[in-house]
Amino acid sequence: MAYIAAASDTWGISGPTFLGYFAVAAVVAAIIAGIARRIIFAGPSDSTRLTLAPQQVAYLNGRENLAVYASLTGLRAAGVLTSGPGGTLQITGPMPAGLTPLDVAIYNAAGRGARVRDLNRDQWVRPALDQLKESVERTGYATTSSQRSIARLWALLPAAVVAVGVVRLLDGSRNDKPVGFLVPLLFFGAILALSALLYSNRSATYATAKALRKLRVDNQHLAPRMSPSYATYGASTAAMGVGLFGAASLYAMDPAFAAEAQIQRNLGTASGGSSDSSGGYSSSCNSTGGSSCSSSSSSCSSGSSCGGGGGGCGG
Repeated sequence: MAYIAAASDTWGISGPTFLGYFAVAAVVAAIIAGIARRIIFAGPSDSTRLTLAPQQVAYLNGRENLAVYASLTGLRAAGVLTSGPGGTLQITGPMPAGLTPLDVAIYNAAGRGARVRDLNRDQWVRPALDQLKESVERTGYATTSSQRSIARLWALLPAAVVAVGVVRLLDGSRNDKPVGFLVPLLFFGAILALSALLYSNRSATYATAKALRKLRVDNQHLAPRMSPSYATYGASTAAMGVGLFGAASLYAMDPAFAAEAQIQRNLGTASGGSSDSSGGYSSSCNSTGGSSCSSSSSSCSSGSSCGGGGGGCGG
């Protein structure tokens, strides 16, 4: 049975009608934001052909700090770097061949006795980190700031729906209309809006996230629980383990060095990628006399807990 708006209805829309419109609008807005995000953050078309270096993997999983840790792991595994007093670094051998720009910068910083916690701000390491960031964005492995800004604009759609619901709630309350059913729907809409905003800040594109998941499956032997060692896997593979599974892998391989260098143990736990989901609530209001959401002499009358007032269940 369709509800006919009464003159006293808030905004001229009956409560049950508004609840239905609001629930549908919230879900549709979240779906649109999700589709837009998928398009904006798609990344390379063929994720199976992505070739990710250890420091790129580390940056995608834990940004700059984990990339630094991955480089430190490779240098440590190569036997050219160790820890000193107060979290400083010391050189123990000549610079090996085949280093990345970040490796070279950290090696030189260690030669000056730099501390691990200061590496991000080092005059040589800082440009190398910026170069790494530009490389993963240029190849489509990481999302750019402009892409994230556009995605956040689309994420405002469900937030706008929630804002309309809040105004309806306030107007219905001022008009002494019941708002009980509108409150949980607002909570539902707020969850969708918050999720859309959070997913808009992802660092890895969807193609990259898929590639990272495959890398983790293929490299389970590097997980901390497997107690990997430098001697077994070498510098590059050790760095990949830190990139994939976080700083805990470095603690597993060399707990003394990790502790003395004051490396943050819980950084970069494997989490690459995120999944999108949207859901919906359904609400029903029985129109028969004496029902919980009846339009006459029911518990949805003014002052009840059934909705936002105005002839039924939604303000």
